[in-house]
Amino acid sequence: MVHNTRTTQFKLKQTVVTLRKAIGVCLLSSILVACSDSDDEQSSAEETVTQDTHSETKPTETKPASGPLSDACLQADITTSTTSKGIEFVTTPDACFDDLPGYDFAAHYLEVEGLRLHYVDEGPQDGEVVLMLHGQPSWSYLYRKMIPILADAGYRVVALDNMGMGKSDKPLNVAAHQYEHHVSWTKAFINKLQLTDINLFVQDWGSLIGLRVAGDMSERFARIVVANGDMPVIPTGSNPYQLPSFEIDAALTMDASTFFDTRSRDRVEGFQQWIDYAASVPELMAGDVVQKLSTIELSDAEVKAYNAPYPNVQYKAAIRAFPSMLSGIEMQTLPAWQTLGAYHNPFMFNGGEYDKGLGSEANQRKWINHVPGAEGSEHRRFQAGHFIQDDVGGELALHFLSFMQTTTPQAPLVTGGPSYNMRYCEILLPYLQDDRVVAQVWGTPGVDMCQQSQWDAIDFEDVAAQYGAVSAIPNGPRFFVVDESRGGDIITLDASTQFRQFGDVKMRLLTTADISTAQGEQVPYVAGEVSRSNTWHFYKGRRIYEITDNTGQTYVMQSFSRISDPSLQMDDLAHLGDRLNLPEGWQFSSRILTESLDMTPVDGIAFVLQDELGNSYQLAQ
Repeated sequence: MVHNTRTTQFKLKQTVVTLRKAIGVCLLSSILVACSDSDDEQSSAEETVTQDTHSETKPTETKPASGPLSDACLQADITTSTTSKGIEFVTTPDACFDDLPGYDFAAHYLEVEGLRLHYVDEGPQDGEVVLMLHGQPSWSYLYRKMIPILADAGYRVVALDNMGMGKSDKPLNVAAHQYEHHVSWTKAFINKLQLTDINLFVQDWGSLIGLRVAGDMSERFARIVVANGDMPVIPTGSNPYQLPSFEIDAALTMDASTFFDTRSRDRVEGFQQWIDYAASVPELMAGDVVQKLSTIELSDAEVKAYNAPYPNVQYKAAIRAFPSMLSGIEMQTLPAWQTLGAYHNPFMFNGGEYDKGLGSEANQRKWINHVPGAEGSEHRRFQAGHFIQDDVGGELALHFLSFMQTTTPQAPLVTGGPSYNMRYCEILLPYLQDDRVVAQVWGTPGVDMCQQSQWDAIDFEDVAAQYGAVSAIPNGPRFFVVDESRGGDIITLDASTQFRQFGDVKMRLLTTADISTAQGEQVPYVAGEVSRSNTWHFYKGRRIYEITDNTGQTYVMQSFSRISDPSLQMDDLAHLGDRLNLPEGWQFSSRILTESLDMTPVDGIAFVLQDELGNSYQLAQ
């Protein structure tokens, strides 16, 4: 059933502005805002209600000739177009965008897959690029307070309207709005505009999309700023969210304010309710959502401006579908997360104090701890809600400007392959075989993320006893320095893969290692034989780390470890030589590859050693 509300969606609701302040604000992601207890404000609200109640005559409203409430917007004929791939779409009439307060930027368009993407492009064309990505249900109007400040400072400011939002074309089918589609469209946008050395600013769904793009195309990004954002990595099979039916429920009359006031405070249940509400409510009013999740009071004209792109439910497929895209996110974000964990260029996370989800201190700490480039940046907490750009847009722009002017990017980070910076853990179970000590190597690559709390909870003495091993040697957490594993099953799974559960950590049998030389122990700088068929592949431009022994043999680092140093990051490895107590005549060095590098075992045997911090190196043969 399609519920057409063309003539009713933009009717002004009978609410009183000051009553909103008295009631308070309940924000998305369990965001809470302190309520005003001002007697003056409540009195004013009561007086306003009284005046409205006793008024005998009301002035006749004159419809504007242009803008979101005009007939040219609301009564325009709906023209459906179709791309060469069969995607049906509509385009919001230009009249809907006339006379929007604070938004007088020229419109720019480019075509992707037969659909037009709209973007703002302000400031000098030769200026450093600032790319701003918004979320749901907003559009580039959200950045109206920030764009002039950055453009006047000499930056080229590009603010994209996500497909289906703002002035961009609007596919009619909600199925068009999937996470991978929006990631692909954003990458295509960057490629078509040939944007490089990008200063990225992201919020809400702009962060789920933008951080994925930045991780997948890291060499394009000079700096990254997140404001109330995240990019989840959800283990396969454990995503708790469900797709809704997308049937419009004519009986659902609850407005956005009431919905956020009454939804569950449980994180998962509450967001599933948001998924279902957005998909089925007849009147999903973008402006009402933005108002509810902001701490400032928007003017009526600003609320209408947020509604402007969506004069009818047929224009709302994107804002109805976006929350449900979370149900399609699992491990496809992992490579981007891993690459960002090695991102050494300037990174900053700013949080809205009243956004208890994406803007929370815990989420802010997670990203600051994960991204090496976060060190030294002024990560701030603003007195703001979820839509931080509206609440403190000018202050936020100045803080962003200061960040760009006081930081200097290093060489771009080469985008990591699927193994690059992958976190994993291993357990070695040594067994006596005649006069040798051979260890089974069990590990998490490809099956588990080895969460620290679960790893810490494993009793390794119990593990050794359970499996009759000489001991159980913990070997992790570790992080691959290689980009890819080729031609073997170190990372990939097959039908013969053996699995075991060690506490709450799932592992699989990776290989065996002869550790006889070290007498069954992990001894620094003593090489052991590892049965291995795969080839480690390093990308051109990747920095590698090498140890050369006193005979001239070179070992290349394959993974670094947090066994001895829990804070060690990829960015620290270039200076690792200052910390190592190398044997006499041995040397540590680092270099950037001018060509790709393959490390292949000979006759199925790789010679592997560790330094005293637990970092592992394979002999170059």
